[in-house]
Amino acid sequence: MNVEKKPMSWLQKIIYTICFIGLIWAFIFLGTRNYKVKELTDNELFSKEFKTIQENNLFQVFNSTEALTFLENGTGLLFLGFPENKWSSSVAEILNQISLEQNYSISYFNFLEERRSRHDNYIGMIRELDDYLKSDDEGNLNLFAPTIIGVVKGKVIYFDDQLTFVNNLLDPKDYWTTETKEEFMNRLRHIIQELKAVRE
Repeated sequence: MNVEKKPMSWLQKIIYTICFIGLIWAFIFLGTRNYKVKELTDNELFSKEFKTIQENNLFQVFNSTEALTFLENGTGLLFLGFPENKWSSSVAEILNQISLEQNYSISYFNFLEERRSRHDNYIGMIRELDDYLKSDDEGNLNLFAPTIIGVVKGKVIYFDDQLTFVNNLLDPKDYWTTETKEEFMNRLRHIIQELKAVRE
């Protein structure tokens, strides 16, 4: 049985046309608007992770791709750590102090999640640093916090992970005597001066 369709009235055609044009206009208008999500700046991100560091810091926060690219061909100082690690927090404070003193931006990468998931970029970073990393009992290489790396055009010229295996019973405030802190800061001053000379 065939059911005859009634032809659309002019009024229906006009309403459908107006609705169609309205949808096209809305699609174009909304699609071309510049929706900016307010993102935190690097120094705000760093301050959010390390609560004792103020927002006037000079840290540049990397993701895993940026950290790997930096190790492959970058120049500068890279701080590998994460706020859950008490030694990272104490080193972050010293790095912040020296960074402001030397007016030098230090790069930072929180690698904790990438280490847990064995992310491809994390594996790439291990490959770039394998000459400096220690193996575990099963022969696996891993990054530990805190680690500071000086790089010139992808070549490691400074690697410091001396605090990664410090006795967990030792508290950072007991470790950082005036003498040990000044010695550490002098090493950092020296490497920053080398890196500045390369950039000039």
